[in-house]
Amino acid sequence: MSTNSASAPSQRRSPSPSVYTIHLPAGLVLPYLILIRIINALTINTFFQADEYWQSLEPAHKLVYGYGYLTWEWREGLRSILHPLIFASTYYLNELIGLGDLGVVLLPKIAQGLIAAIGEWYLYQFVYRVTKNEVISRGALLLSVVSAFNWYCITRTFSNSLELTLTTMALAYWPWELNVPWNGLKKSLLCAAVSCIVRPTNGLIWVFVGVSFLFKHHWPQNLKFAWFSFVIGSVVVGANALLDRWYYGQWTMPILKFMKFNVTSSLSKFYGVAPWHFHITQSLPIILMLYTPFFLYGCTKYSFHNMKSLLIFVIGSFSCIDHKEFRFIYPLQPILLLVTAYGFYHWNLHHPHSLKYISTGIILINTLISLFFTQIHEKGVIDVIDYLRSDPDVQSIGFLTPCHSTPWQSYIHNPDIETWFLTCEPPLHLLGQENATSLVETYMDESDIFYEDPKQFLFDNFPPPFNKNLRTPGKEYLHEWPTHLVFFEDLEPVMKEHLADSPYQECARFWNSYFHWDSRRSGDVIVYCKWPWE
Repeated sequence: MSTNSASAPSQRRSPSPSVYTIHLPAGLVLPYLILIRIINALTINTFFQADEYWQSLEPAHKLVYGYGYLTWEWREGLRSILHPLIFASTYYLNELIGLGDLGVVLLPKIAQGLIAAIGEWYLYQFVYRVTKNEVISRGALLLSVVSAFNWYCITRTFSNSLELTLTTMALAYWPWELNVPWNGLKKSLLCAAVSCIVRPTNGLIWVFVGVSFLFKHHWPQNLKFAWFSFVIGSVVVGANALLDRWYYGQWTMPILKFMKFNVTSSLSKFYGVAPWHFHITQSLPIILMLYTPFFLYGCTKYSFHNMKSLLIFVIGSFSCIDHKEFRFIYPLQPILLLVTAYGFYHWNLHHPHSLKYISTGIILINTLISLFFTQIHEKGVIDVIDYLRSDPDVQSIGFLTPCHSTPWQSYIHNPDIETWFLTCEPPLHLLGQENATSLVETYMDESDIFYEDPKQFLFDNFPPPFNKNLRTPGKEYLHEWPTHLVFFEDLEPVMKEHLADSPYQECARFWNSYFHWDSRRSGDVIVYCKWPWE
């Protein structure tokens, strides 16, 4: 990074009309960002986490096409329809322009690419608003574009990806100087309110930022701020309540149900418990990756203590919640990149000759990491769906895999194919019970029961696979044998033995991963096929 285009950020200037000057015009930069992120979105061929499909695309697909699978969160009203509506609009557009099955898969990707590009444009504006330094602002934008984690995650249809963009927009409009531009503040509050609808835990950021505003300003400004916050918040919550009333057919408050399950109850432990330091020792290093040393260096040089306090407060709050995922702190990335860009800037002041070699190395390694995780790691679970949706012989599909291991009807897009999978419903009946914490630790869902003893599960819940005449008279089986059966390589010995005398034979195998955190998902994805019984 060159140091010729701006003074060091430590030389703070008083607010002036030029404080809003953005030296890179949107008309020049935004089209390139859009192009980059659409290419990014369209070229991702791997699986990350189930929510990318099951909490956004699947409910949108069911809303538009009338079929698909709604997880328990949607049946219990824990989610607002606001986020899936973005992708529902792409399905409506697809019906209008007639792209068919191709548009069902591609148009949501393009929409998310647009959202990601807008977020990165606002990242540039946010960093400039805070530092008044063009070099650091451009550096933060470049760091975002070449970030390996962003290339892997930012264009996936997670609610966290939309949350990241809305948070970045709100931070860009926020009045970081003492002089308050009220029009900008209103825009910031609007973006912040919508981000809290999308992900209620985003409120942690705005509680801290809002309280900091109150401590920094006098009571006339604070009174005005409180009024704007109340009005804008009420309008957003009210509009979203109407939207959810239309979707669910009754008045409901997803944000309260979301907080009850994920924050105030112990049932979130059902999805896994991580140590208190998870976000410090895993989330931050994974999101930052090779930027981590420069982030730490930037922390020692960066003088805006409020930003560092915000990071500590939000990460500390998330660390108190038992269930933790990398994505939960993803909306903090604008601040992480601000501090990281500051670290690069100061390193360049003292070590100008080494930075170009370090930067080149980081870009090359980030490229390799990005290619591996977007083109290779967990590719098989996407390939198997592409195979099944294009095979005319598929009449029914069964998945003997951990629940939600693949996309569903948002990719299959065929109502005539009968489908089933092993479910993983949480113990909702324990909500409100005093001993819920101990009971949830021993609770087993269908996937758990199957993997505890696959042979017994198959014997109890499926008819004999080799002769339909051997079915127990009057017995109702949980599942019927499909024409196409999907499972991971880890299960292959069991399935080979159980289906040895059946019509099933291996008809496809897809390489999936070199390693996996869940041993049940290790190895290839295997498809067994048979002709249906007449």
